Order: sequence, then C-alpha cells, then structure tokens
Amino acid sequence: MFSIFKTIHPPTGIEYAVWARFLSPLENNLILSSANYLYVYRVTPHTSNFECLHTFVLWGNICSITPCHLGPSSSSSSSSSTSLIPSKEALFLSFMDAKLSLIEFDSTIQDLKTLSMHYFEDELAKEGQWFNYSPPIVRVDPDMRCACMLIYNSKLVIIPFFSQLDREIITSDTIPSTAGITPGGPRSSSLSSYIVHLKKLDPSLTGRIIDLQFLHSYYEPTLFILCESSRTWVGRVAVKKDTCCSVALSINVAQKSNPVIWPVDKLPFDCLSCLSVPKPIGGILVLATNSIIYLNQSIPAYGVALNTLTRDSTKYPLRPLYDLKIALDLAEAIFISNDKLCKCDENLIFFGSRLGNSLLLRLHENAIIDPTSIDTIETMNGDENDNNRNDYHEQSELINESINKTNLSDMIDNDIIIPNNKNDIIFFTSEIDTNESKKQTYTYSFEYCDNLINIGPCGYAIVGEGDSEEIRLLQRHLPPHYQTTPLDLITTSGTNKCGSVSILQQTIKPELITTQALPGSIDMWTVYSSTNEQNEKREHSFILISQETSTLIFQTGIDITELEQGGFLTNEQTIFCGNIGEQLIVQITRLHAILLRDSTQLQMISFENNPIRFATSLDRYLAILTTHGIIHIYLLIDINNEQSKLIEYYKLNDKKYTCVNLYIDHSELFTTTINNNNNNIYSHSTILNSPKQETIQQTVVSLPSNPLDSTEFTGGDDEDEWLYGGKTIENPLASVTTVEPMDSSNISTTTKSLPIINNNNNNNNSINIIPTTRWLIAISKDGTLTIHELMTDETKSATIRYEIARFNSGLKILVDVHDASPLMTHYLGKIETSCSASVYELLVIGLGPKKDRVYMIARIDEDLILYEAFPYQNLPDDRLKLRFHRVTCNALVRTKKSSAKKNAAKRQKDAAQLQQQQQQQQNQAKHNPISQEPLPVQTDLLDDEMNEYQRMLLRPFIDVANHSGIFICGTHPYWLIWSKGNLRAFPMNVDGPIKTFAEFNNNNCRNGYLYFNQKDDLRISVMPSKRILDTPWPLQKIPFKQTVHFLCYHVESKLYAATISTNEPTNTLVQPSGEDRESITYQKESNFLLPLREQFFVQLYSAIKWEPIPNAKITMNEWEHVTCMKTIALRFQGNLMKTYIAIGTANCFNEDVVSRGRVILFDIIEVVPEVNQPLTKHKLKTVHDREEKGPVTAVDSILGYLVAAVGQKVYIWQYQNNSLKGIAFVDIQIYCHRMVTIKNYILIGDVHKSIALLRYQENMRVLSYVSRDSRQLDVFATDFFIDQTHVQFVATDSDRNMYIYAHAPTQKETQGGQWLLRKSDFHIGYSVTSTIRMVVNVNNLTTKQNFENKQALIMPTLDGGIGCLVPLNEKIFRRLAMLQNSLTTMFPQYCGLNPKSFRICKTRRKQLDNPQKNTLDGDLLWRYFDLSFIERNELLSRLGMTPDQFHEDLTDIARAVTLF
Repeated sequence: MFSIFKTIHPPTGIEYAVWARFLSPLENNLILSSANYLYVYRVTPHTSNFECLHTFVLWGNICSITPCHLGPSSSSSSSSSTSLIPSKEALFLSFMDAKLSLIEFDSTIQDLKTLSMHYFEDELAKEGQWFNYSPPIVRVDPDMRCACMLIYNSKLVIIPFFSQLDREIITSDTIPSTAGITPGGPRSSSLSSYIVHLKKLDPSLTGRIIDLQFLHSYYEPTLFILCESSRTWVGRVAVKKDTCCSVALSINVAQKSNPVIWPVDKLPFDCLSCLSVPKPIGGILVLATNSIIYLNQSIPAYGVALNTLTRDSTKYPLRPLYDLKIALDLAEAIFISNDKLCKCDENLIFFGSRLGNSLLLRLHENAIIDPTSIDTIETMNGDENDNNRNDYHEQSELINESINKTNLSDMIDNDIIIPNNKNDIIFFTSEIDTNESKKQTYTYSFEYCDNLINIGPCGYAIVGEGDSEEIRLLQRHLPPHYQTTPLDLITTSGTNKCGSVSILQQTIKPELITTQALPGSIDMWTVYSSTNEQNEKREHSFILISQETSTLIFQTGIDITELEQGGFLTNEQTIFCGNIGEQLIVQITRLHAILLRDSTQLQMISFENNPIRFATSLDRYLAILTTHGIIHIYLLIDINNEQSKLIEYYKLNDKKYTCVNLYIDHSELFTTTINNNNNNIYSHSTILNSPKQETIQQTVVSLPSNPLDSTEFTGGDDEDEWLYGGKTIENPLASVTTVEPMDSSNISTTTKSLPIINNNNNNNNSINIIPTTRWLIAISKDGTLTIHELMTDETKSATIRYEIARFNSGLKILVDVHDASPLMTHYLGKIETSCSASVYELLVIGLGPKKDRVYMIARIDEDLILYEAFPYQNLPDDRLKLRFHRVTCNALVRTKKSSAKKNAAKRQKDAAQLQQQQQQQQNQAKHNPISQEPLPVQTDLLDDEMNEYQRMLLRPFIDVANHSGIFICGTHPYWLIWSKGNLRAFPMNVDGPIKTFAEFNNNNCRNGYLYFNQKDDLRISVMPSKRILDTPWPLQKIPFKQTVHFLCYHVESKLYAATISTNEPTNTLVQPSGEDRESITYQKESNFLLPLREQFFVQLYSAIKWEPIPNAKITMNEWEHVTCMKTIALRFQGNLMKTYIAIGTANCFNEDVVSRGRVILFDIIEVVPEVNQPLTKHKLKTVHDREEKGPVTAVDSILGYLVAAVGQKVYIWQYQNNSLKGIAFVDIQIYCHRMVTIKNYILIGDVHKSIALLRYQENMRVLSYVSRDSRQLDVFATDFFIDQTHVQFVATDSDRNMYIYAHAPTQKETQGGQWLLRKSDFHIGYSVTSTIRMVVNVNNLTTKQNFENKQALIMPTLDGGIGCLVPLNEKIFRRLAMLQNSLTTMFPQYCGLNPKSFRICKTRRKQLDNPQKNTLDGDLLWRYFDLSFIERNELLSRLGMTPDQFHEDLTDIARAVTLF
C-alpha cells in the first residue's frame, strides 16, 4: 500500500516574528514564521493593515529568526558626520538539529537568496547524543560584529561578520563608503566560524542553558548566558532552590578567546529568559516566573517579586510589590524604546500567538497630572505591563474578524484591562520628571488595527453537517448529480479566553436569491447606464445573455424584465458587451460593433469582411481582435460636446495576434521614468540592486539608519515620501542635508483617532494624485507579448514600451528583450528552449485598495499561469521599468478528458478531419435546418480554432461582498479573491461546470453575482455571509472564550454537543481520609497566586447559529475531567440501533487519592418547546451514569456494544434496561487515550506503548489481541487507513512523525502476525492529535478507477494547518516517485535544505531497521506546477513520460481531497 501526504491548509499559528528591513532598505517588514512557512508582511502606512507580500515554504521547521545588517552597523555609525543609505537586512534562520542559514531577499528576481550555510550535525558535536531536545538559539551582536548559535545545549558557534581590520575601521570616527564586508562576501576578507565548548569555560555551564543575549555598550562582543547549573523542580524547592546562575563571555573573534568576565550565581530556579537593555542604560533583565531581576556589572542588582510565592521559592533579595499578583510563565517581553517596553513603525505593536489570532495594536501615550506618591506610581509601573502583554497573548482570539477599530473594550476582558473609552484601553502608567507638588504621568492605551486569523491549535476535529436555509435552498435547485450532503470540517481552536470552534470549508457555496432556466444561453454580461447616480455605488442597468443566434436583453430595477425594443442588436450572437467611457455601452457581435447610450443606438461599425473573434473595453478604449489576427483599437471621442463617436485609433497587423487585453494603471508601476513617484509597496526595493548603486550612495548624506530610532524620519508627509516615493530621489536627499538634528516632537502618527497630524513640512503633495495610464497588452501566435502605451490624445500613436519573448514558456521571471542583465531561467543546463504551448486568454488587473498589486494571469494550454509586476530600474529610458515574477496559483483547472490540442503535432494531424466534419455538418444543416440540434457549449479551458470566437473565461470583479479578484469559468470554476495581499483560490464545484459569470449589483442583490451552470440555469447569488475569506479556506469562527475539548454531532437531531471547561481559582485541596476523601481549605493573603481548577460541563448547540440550547447543560463534579466523548450507536431493543452520546471522565485530585471515573450516556430527546423559544424542543437526558474502578479514558461502539478503556483494561458492555452489562475485557498497556473501531476490530493508541489491534468475536464473546507494535511510541492520534480491500493503521507521535502499519502474518519479521509490520514512516513537521477518515471525492476525476473505494485521512494540526493522507495505487506511486527524486536534486532549495532529509523520521530512540519510504511528499510534488514549460518538457523527456501523466495524477489527487 502506497500513499501521499499533502498540506492542504497552511499553518496559521505564529511562532516567531521580527521587524526588519528585509525587502527594501527604506521600508520595514514584518517577518513571521509558522512551522516551515515564512511570511513577509508589510503594514500599510495609513490604514495600519496587514498586507502579505511573499510566502516561502522551507524544508525544515524554523527554530528562530534573527535579523542582521549586511552593511556597517547603524549604532556605530550614528556618531559619524556621514552615513550610508540604510542597508537591507538579512535573516539568520536556524533549524534542528544544528543548521543555520543566512538569507536575503533578491529584489531583481523577487525571491530568497542563500548567502551562507552552516552545518554542525557531526557525531563529534553530538557527543553520542542520538536525539536533540534543545533547539538552536541564535543571537546577533547589536553592533553587528558577530553572531552566535547555541547547539546541543553545550556548544557555542561563533560566526564573525568582519575581519579584525574591517572591525577597527568600522568602530573608528570616519567611515569610508566602501567599509563593511557582508557575511556573504569573499572568504579571504572575513574570518571563519568556530565552536566554543562551554563546559570547558566554566563549571556552571555544564547544566541546562536557559537563554543567552548580547550586551550593549561593550567594546568586545559580550554574551550573557543564563543557565541552571543544578536541576531542581517545584516539589524539591524546600531543600534545593536558587539553582540558576549566569556568566558573561567576552568574545574576541580574531584570537578566538572567550574569557568569563561577570559571573552571577544563586538566581531563582524559575528563570525563564533574559532581555538585553538597550543604551544608554545597558545591563540585562532576567525574567522569572515569579520575579523580575535587573543585573548590571557596574551597579548592584535590583529585583522585584510579582507575587508572594517568592517567599518560599527563593532567597534572592527581592522587593515585594504587595498590590501585584501576576506570573510570567512562558511570557514574552521586548522593549518599546530605550526606556520603555517592541515596536513596529508609528507605535505599532504586534502580538503573535499560537493560541488565537495575532494582533496588531497601536500604542497611544497620553500625559496626565497625577498627585500620587512615588511609591504608588512605581508599583503601577513595576510589571503590570508584562502581565497585560501575556494576557493579550492569551486574549488575541477575542478580536472578532468583522470588528473594525471601534469598541475595543468589548473585545478585551474587563477584569484584567480597565477600559478607558470605546477605542482605547489603559495599558500602564509611567512617571516623568516633574515638580514635587505634582507628578506628571503618562497613560498608555491600545487601539486595535488589524489581526491575522489563526485556527490553531486544532485539538479535536469532527465532520458536521451544515444546516441553514441558504444551504437547503441551494440543494433544492442543484442538478441530481451534485445533490450531496453539505459537510463541514469542525475543529476546536485555542484554549481559555482564546477558545473557539472553527468551521471550515474548502469550496465556496453561493447563497441563492433566485434561479431561472434559460435554455441555449452561452455567455452573459452586465453593464451600467447613465441613469445611475454617480455619488453612490452604481447599479447595473442591463443584463445581456448571448445565445447561439440571438441575444436576450434584460433591464434591471425592482424587477428584471426583458427589453423588447431598443438599440441593442438582438438578432445576432453577442461576443462581448461592456461600458466605455463613463456612461456609454458598447455591444460587440461577430460582424458588428454598436455604441449605445442607455438603450439608444449611437453608432454601428461593420466587420462583415473580417469577423470579430474577441473584444474588450476599458475607459474610453475598445480593443477588437479579428479572426485574421488583427487588433483594432477604437477611441471614444465627443463631437461638439454632444455626440459621442468611436474612431479607429490604432491598428496592429504586423503579426497574427491571438490575445489582447486593456489595462489602466493606478499604481505607477507602468512607468518609463527611473524611481519617479513610486508610491507602491515596492518603492526603493530595487535601487540598491541597480548599477547606479555607487552613484546613489555617494550623493546621500546624513540619513539616519537605526531601525529602532524614534527620530528616524521627519513626520507627516515627508516620512511617506521617503518610504513610499512621494518625491524624486534628488529632492528629499538634498533637503535632509540642510536639516538640523531632528526633534522627536515632529514625529506623529497617521491614525484617524489622533487629533494632530504634522502637515507643516512642505505639504505640497498632501493629495498625491497618481497619474493613470492606459496600456494595451497583446500576444502573438509565436508567444511574444508586447505592451503598448495608449495616449489620451487621438493624434498621438501608441508606442511599444515592453516586449517579452517566449511568454508561452511560463518562465519564472519575465524580462524585457532590451534587458541588459538577462536571468538564468532554468537549472537543467543546455536544453531545448522552444515551446509549443498556446496562450488562450490573458488578463492584467490591479488589485488591492490602491490597485498597486498588478497581476497578469494567462491561460496557457491547460494551466493557469499567474505573474505579479515589480519595479526594476536597469532598463533603457523608453522602456517600462518593471519585471514580472511567477506567483504560485493553486487553481487547477485542467479538464476532465484529454483534448485533441494537447500538443502541436496532434493539432496538425487532426486539422483535415475537423474540416471534413464541419463540411458534413454544414451540408446536413442545409438539408434539414429544423431538426438541427444546437452545438454543445464548450465549458473547458480549451478554445476552438481561430475561426471561432474566443470565450472569456477569466472574469474580473471589483466588488462582490467587498472582495475583488477574478472568477474562472469552466468545468472546474474557481474564485481568485484578493485578501490581505494574498490571491487565494477557492473552488466552487457545488453547481458543476459554470459557463459564464458576471458581477451584479441591484436593490435585490447587493454586491452579488450571476452565473450560468451547465444546465442553462441562471443563478442570482451572493457570497456566503457567515464565511470569512481572509483565510486559506472559507472560515466561520465561533468564539467560546473557554476551552473546548471535544465535539460530537448528533445526526438525528442535527445538534452539536461540546465539552467545555473553565478555569477557576481554588484554595481547596483533596486529601485522603481513610477510605474516603475530604477537602481542606487554605487561607492565603490577597496577592497569593492561587492554582486554577478546571470545571467541565457539556452543552448542546444548534447547527445553524451555534446558539446554546436552553436547559441542555450538564455540569461535571468538582475535580472531574472529561477525557473522551463520542457519538455511538448502541442496541436498545433487539437489533434496533440508537444513537447516544458517550462520555468518559476521570477524577483528578492528587497523587495520594486513587483516580476513578464515570461512564455517562446521554440521549437527546424531543419535548414540547416553550413559548417563543424554538430551541427548547430538544433536551439532554442522562440514561446511564455509573462510576468505574478506574479512569475512563476512551469510548467507542462496536457491533452495537459499548467499548471503553478503563484504567489498564478494555471492557465491552451491552446496554440493556438503562444499565451496562459486562461481556468481555482484555488487559492493555499503560494508558489508552485513542480508540477507533471498524466492524469487530478495535485499534487503540497508548500514550507510550504505540498502537495495538484488538478483535471481538461476538459468537464466543471473546476480546483478544490480534497484533501490536513492538516498539515504544508516544502516540498522539491513530486511525484506520483503507485502500479498497486493504486496511492499514496510521499513528502520529509526539515528535511530529507519522507511521503506517500493516498486519502481515505471512511476513517472517512479524512472528506469525504477533507484531505489526511498519510499512511507511514519514516526518510531517506538525503535531497531529486528531484524524478524520473520509471517502475520497471521485467526481470530475480523469480516471475514477484509481481512487474508487479509497479513504483519505484529514489531519488538523496544532500549528493551525491541515494535512491529508491519500492512498495510491502502485502505478501512480512509482511514476510520482521518479518525479519527486528529480525535483529534489535538479532544482535549488531555500536555505540549502534537503526535502528528503526533512521527511526522514526523527525518533528519540535509535531504530534498528531501515526507513520505509512508501509515502510521497505532496508539498514537493506540487512544485511541478511552478516549473516553466521548458523545464517540464526537459524533465519529462529525461524520465520518459508524457506531459499529461504527471499533470493528471496531481490534479486528480487535489480534486479527490476536495471534500468540504
């Protein structure tokens, strides 16, 4: 049995975040990591929203991200009279076990570039250690002299940045323009890295190293190391405390000496981390769970206690804060400025979270007069900040996605943070120098700006049934073939105040308003007219529906009525209709072009001698492509300010053209001037990569380059002009040279809530009007793409500004033919560069709030190729200063059946046969015109020959439910929706193939859309209102603000049952008293940090709105935990089956009290509902409740019996007369926490002893072992894996591995079937605690027999991602295995990581057998779609395959797992 694993939903939980100049030297970016994904965001300057610029998938989980400057250090150059332009920053990325890569962003190709790689995973460094429990820690010297990495918790790797001579030059008073050698520079100019053995430096470094930081204001790089020399724990504090210590190392990279200069011992045992205090204060801040300690080599230490637990846990002298009661367990801290707590630009603070949504908040500072004492202020100022930051980390899930920057206090818990007003919340206060009479303090408050939605950690997942009026209406009108039960993937997310339930779907299911059958419809358009008001959003006035020989015209309003009379041409087939100018309409048929105002015809142009194949209109231009390959451009002009007329403005007949498109540029990307007002996200991104870099650097004088300096730029518009290109490069630099040292009072933010905005700095460009330009994009038959500039004056002819050769090859980077530095487009050596792929359609569109993200999407053969434009300056003066880079497009639109046009040779071979068939059809039509049937409408992505008109399958939309993007018609329709910088692909296969699509805005359908399905049904629809589309999958998130542990769906009543817990502080403990137990209450002071007790309860919820059912809540006993809950089917009268909800509990008192549990059975019954409360018709009834002799840890049903794991036994009970009767039992291993049943087989997962297979023989009433795993394994989840008639077993463990087992009694190594045989092992990279088994979707597959009766496993992860495991037959597996091996070795990988090494299992115990590689890496195989057609053809020719085979296999796998 073979399989493939694919990540179908990327991880969303944020683990690491840094703020650095990564993409551009003059703009900061937010770099986030989640498992093996690296995201690069920008924060929009005025709206303070997230915008994703790049996403990179690495072959290794990121352990740390550390930025560093490639040029001279900004801190060392701040005292100099001259300085360079701020350089871009590189990133140090570390990976397990001891790998380090230095990467930077290459602006010329818009991709990562690896500068250096460091590998220290040799056996000498491991010292015999097999499994590494300590992730590497990377730190960079603040003066950019060196970096260090802690590996294996015992060795320190020192990486010098500069040689000794260069370092002396950099730290001197003057800095030449050539100073500074990058880490990626020549080896002869820099020192090599070396390893320091910490155990040999100091005896205290032999223990566990907790954290390390570089200190500020030291001549040599000085590293502070916080460690625990002798281990202890909470239960041993009474006899062993204060076990932590610290040392400081002075690092001399030239002599490789590292003396210990500052030892400190007897620190509290609960130290968590350390934080280096910036200049001018210096020193180190040690954060412990119950205290904060400040250490400085020149002054005595100072520490404060955060609660009263420090009285007994440490003897370190701490100042008590009696009004404080917090704990910094696993807290994160960072400085806002030199004397405050990290900031992004403009006082923005990012709170990344793995438990909930990540937040972007703005910090406001308000001065107040407070006549309180110094002690009171210091008490307030102590550490409440860290408490609130930790609480924000937990509360980030409370920010609802639909809430804007208002009413923030409703989203935050009022018990912890006091609300100041509707927009702000008090953060903390601090004292400033004032008189003795009055103390001036500052109050800090937060304002919500934006968030990143996180569905993780996904703890327990089920499949539910979506039930709403919209879904039922859609199901009634669907064709019978597509009428299936709508399913939802429902998973628990977060804990405590971040607790919620995430309801996910892979596809978009429209909400129907109405539907109408219109047989014979082929295409459709909606247009505006002049009767609409311009100050409001315009409503569509007409709907044109094209049929084979006619056109239907509908006028919209309160009702949609057919227009009988008017200027529209109705006796011909319309191939295009759109608006031209502001109010006019243009209708294009095969032989005519008609200009109309409302429904009055103004002009008709005939094309009888040269039929039209394709047409498009934009602004005042109309582009027409004829069947002869000639492009006509018409311009709308006004005659005497009254009559409007189309005149022929431009004509392209030098080549035979196949595609044409018009584009209006609002982004200033399409410009021929160098760096002229580039007010877009790529501003200044390619200045330093151009050959003019040296000239620019010499002209720059006195530009501060410290990223954390609050006086970095002048405020207001000058800052925007600097960051986003409001001026040319000469003027601002000249103005900076005459300015005195900048005052911090000029710094202001641009939020709407601030009353004062600095607009005094030469505010000539306060309203930055970006000139709009018009462009014509054309593709010839040989694959050449040309971009022509269209002038607004009809007397000026269009000019070619850009030309791309071999556009049909799908290269990674598209460059102009006049580009002086062409790129290496492939990595396969000398290969054939010709490509016979055909371009069928092209669309250029600007997306985003400012239309500054310019995308080019093309249909090339059966692929969708997506490009994005970015500026590039190294081009001649009359050429566009841009390039295009390839963007991954997840829309797989390949047709179901193979087409005759899959290669050029077959097209030529079948040309004669097609002509004969057409002649025969024409002859038959002449003899029998009445019985002639209409030709079937082509709905796939392959067009007819040039003599047929080109159907427009790429339909852009501006505002559909406040979203913009592209809709892709065809047999496999997709939405491409732009959200926060991502162009997300959502399939819409619920209604089958879609012929045509049109945006529609009307009183009865606000911001909706129209489409025709294959059955010629016109659907008037809107987007699903409850779904959030800012996520990889359409999401509905239900906030619970409590921890949701288990979910189950009751099919008969269509209700959900949820097990929820709340944390309650308690001062009671349970102690044994003879055979009984008693509760003892302890009296503690007010600021004693009480332990938390979880209170569990079970609640029913409705399936539509997830409202709690009244009087359907059952609360568990104190100290009783719910360990499992499932919906099971039991026999209750003979062989009749009934569904119950089974719950297993365990009493968790303490280690002295024996734990027992209960088995509880619930039944959902119907009762008479109360008045005006329809939800009360269901009630939760307890039908069985019995205490067992041990904790009940897993429940399920088998053959109508109840099976449960109680302690170290598995019991089978029969339910009769509201009681359970024991039938069989068997002894198991340590702790069974997972149980899955099929027929009479039981698969159990043990917390330490792997998995085991049990069998129940009903006729003999015997429960026995069948087979089990012989190895130890910490199982997280387990399930059956079914491939037609073959059954195997899947288990995931705590080390993020996945294993597949088989019961093979004929194999010798299984000893007659006693042991399970391991068939495959695979490293997922995510922790999987729950699995869902579902039958794969065989609709619309190329070969259904390859996937029939197969079941896929859906695996939600703790990182917020979702994986999928699909069984494959051997033929497909062998074929894709060859492709996987080729993709591993033939192409470079990010950071030098090896995909094959990443997928090898990481085990804590050394295995004696070889790894079984029977699972393919789907994430690597999907890179095949990112290859150019040239690379694909060469790769396929080397492997001896045809292009269709790999494409069909991967597409079928993707569609087979489209289940929701």
